[in-house]
Amino acid sequence: MRIEITADAARFRSLTEPFLLCDPLRHTVITTGIANHLTGMQVDADHSRFLSVHDADATVIGVAMRAAGRGVYLGALPAGSVVPVAEALAEVAADADGVEGATEDATEFAEHWGKRHRIGYHEAYSTRLYRLAELNFPSVVGSARRATDSDVGLCVEWTGAMRRESGMPPPSLTPIAIRNRISTGRWWLWERDGEPVSLAAHQVPVFGWSRIGPVYTPPAHRGRGYASILTAHVSRTLRWQNLHVCLFADTANPTANHIYRTIGFEPVRDFRHYQFTSAATDL
Repeated sequence: MRIEITADAARFRSLTEPFLLCDPLRHTVITTGIANHLTGMQVDADHSRFLSVHDADATVIGVAMRAAGRGVYLGALPAGSVVPVAEALAEVAADADGVEGATEDATEFAEHWGKRHRIGYHEAYSTRLYRLAELNFPSVVGSARRATDSDVGLCVEWTGAMRRESGMPPPSLTPIAIRNRISTGRWWLWERDGEPVSLAAHQVPVFGWSRIGPVYTPPAHRGRGYASILTAHVSRTLRWQNLHVCLFADTANPTANHIYRTIGFEPVRDFRHYQFTSAATDL
C-alpha cells in the first residue's frame, strides 16, 4: 500500500476519477471539493491537500482530503489504512481541527490522531446521507426564486445560524464565497407575501450528481412546510437536468430527517464528525 498527497486538485481528479466514478454518491463531498477548487470557489485553495491510497499495482483504492481551513474528510478507505492515512496527513495538515467520515473510520482516525498529538476530541455532530428516489411534491403557499446579489447578507446570516444550531464548527461561508455561489444560480429562496422564509442551495453537479445544501428556515417560519417545498423545488429542477440528487441531514434533527423522507429521500449511510480539542480530557 502506498499513499500519495498532492495540493493539485486537477492532478488528484485525473488520478482518482476511475475510483470516484465507482461510487460518486459515497464521495459527493470529495468530488464537490475538487470541483470547487477547479472552479475557483474554494478560498485559500493552495492550503488544501488531497490524499490517495494505492495498491501494489498503483490502482487507487482509497481517498481523503483536507480542504483549506477545515478538517480532514475521509472517503472510502481499504481495511488497515486509516492509521497510515492519519500518519501521512499529520505531516502536511497537523493543524486540522477535526475529521469526518463513515463512523468506524472517523472514530479510528480520531483515536489515533488524539494519541499522536496528545489532544482530545469529541463528537461534534453526525449526519445521514440521503438519495432522492420518487419525488413527492407538497403543496405550500408561496413561490421559489433564485437568490440574487441583494440577498447575500440574508444568506450569510442564515447559514451562520444554521451552523451554530447544528453544532458545526467554523468557518462559515464568507460573504464573498456566498456571493460567488449565488452568482452561479444555485441558491434559492422560498418567499411568502414577498418575504423570504426559507433557503436551499445545491452544489455544483459532478459525475451526474448534485448535492442539496445548505437548507435553512429561521425559527419564526418553521412548521409551515417551507423547507419541504423548497427542497422539493430544487430537487425537481435538478431532476429536469437529468441529475441524481442527494443531501445530508443532521441525525440529531428529527424534523429534518422526517421532511426529507416525506418528500422522497432514502437513507444511504451515516457519517460522524469529531472535533479536536487542545487538551486530552476527552480521550
